[in-house]
Amino acid sequence: MKLALGSLALLFATSSLGCAFMTPQGGAADPSDDKPSNHFAIPKESKDIVRKSEQDAYLRGIEAEQEQLDKNEKDALKALNVALGKQPAWQGGAMPDSSSTALKALKTAKFKLRIEPITDGDGKAVNDDFLQLKDSYTDKMQTLQRKMIEKTASKAEMREMQEGSKYIMKLTDLRTQVQQVSMATMMANSYVQTMSLSQMMRVAQLVKSHKTYEMDMNDEDYALVKKGLASQRRAEAIAASTTAMMAAYQAVINSGGDPKALDMIAQSTVDAFPIKVEVTDKEARDYVAALSQNVAKVKVRYEAMLRKVHGDKKYEREFKSGIDAMFAQFENAQNQKSASQMADDHWSQYKKDIATCKTKIDPEAEGRLGPSCKEVYRAAQTGDTSQLLPGTKQAYDQTGGTPSGGAKGAKAMLGSKEANALAGAEAVANGDVDGALDAAGKMFPADSTIGASLQGISALKKGDAKGAITAAVSLVPVPGLKEAFGLASKLLFKG
Repeated sequence: MKLALGSLALLFATSSLGCAFMTPQGGAADPSDDKPSNHFAIPKESKDIVRKSEQDAYLRGIEAEQEQLDKNEKDALKALNVALGKQPAWQGGAMPDSSSTALKALKTAKFKLRIEPITDGDGKAVNDDFLQLKDSYTDKMQTLQRKMIEKTASKAEMREMQEGSKYIMKLTDLRTQVQQVSMATMMANSYVQTMSLSQMMRVAQLVKSHKTYEMDMNDEDYALVKKGLASQRRAEAIAASTTAMMAAYQAVINSGGDPKALDMIAQSTVDAFPIKVEVTDKEARDYVAALSQNVAKVKVRYEAMLRKVHGDKKYEREFKSGIDAMFAQFENAQNQKSASQMADDHWSQYKKDIATCKTKIDPEAEGRLGPSCKEVYRAAQTGDTSQLLPGTKQAYDQTGGTPSGGAKGAKAMLGSKEANALAGAEAVANGDVDGALDAAGKMFPADSTIGASLQGISALKKGDAKGAITAAVSLVPVPGLKEAFGLASKLLFKG
């Protein structure tokens, strides 16, 4: 980055000093309209270094995401195979019955089953996202535990315990199966939301950097966007797979749906692994082109979804300030200026401050110019410009030279204008990413990806199995799974 950062440092320094170090490239016809962009161009070598650095950072981010996606896919596949009775829940464990088989047996035993949130000792949900299997037999045994220890249980109660104990292994298998699918569902959906925002941030920074360094997006840049979108869609598919399975458990256990749907969803999803998705060149270009259109809309939708999942109080307490700050950055970056534009703005303000300092020591101008404000004021009062630095003299002349009269001087201690220039260069050199985005667009995940994921989680939390499976159908990008989920839904929800 040395060439690029050196160029920007020179840009800001020459803006503050006038144009003393700029190499003319034709100049302006009217000297009073001369500005840095007439003399400054970012070298191709610097642009190449910036582009290479961006690409390396982008790829490192995607590689890290792929590692996590591999784990999420492995966990989802295991949970589904355990649900099908094709894999033990842990290494060395016994092969379980399928969930559909266990449910039929437990129904015959007249066990009452339900899916509900995991709770702490006070009965409060430990986490809104995690669900568990509860059953009437275990509840009854907890109330009879003291009687069993004290040997005061009635014959009927003892008989009930003994009969129920025949189904303990099936109950344990089913509870473990639900737990594994629940965990995989929540982890996958959480990662969808994280990845979707990460992808938006990466593309936003890419666009902002290209604008700053006056570079066009090329095929290599769009290839990076494609890789990120492909990873994101893979995450969506994993989340959809587990969400649909968890919704099926709810529909079967809480609402009397056909257990066959469990096998149908699990097997169709297992058959779709390993999950592969494709992204076209057009989709990548559209993603970038549409970024600036929907930032405000996306924030409203994303915030509404988080409020729905976590509740207003928790959202206000834990999320609001961060969400507001993040999207404020996105919105502020929509009008990202190029290095030349920033230099011109800097020079324009510099000349305004010079003009002000000819008549008075204005605190704001003084704060920006440092000692040169006092020097300009002295020159305006005396007509002696010999002490002005070349850049300051140029701005002095471009703002009308020595005025016919001026105010009495005010003496003040001023800072270094060179330090101000270097501070501006340092902010750019350090990659200050306040407002790191030229947007979030039509394809931004809160319109579909994040939205569907959060809708699925919210529906599971409320026990709305139909809502959850509907969200999964809209989320899954893999051909074949939509159809399988739709057929399973007919078994689960009649009418």
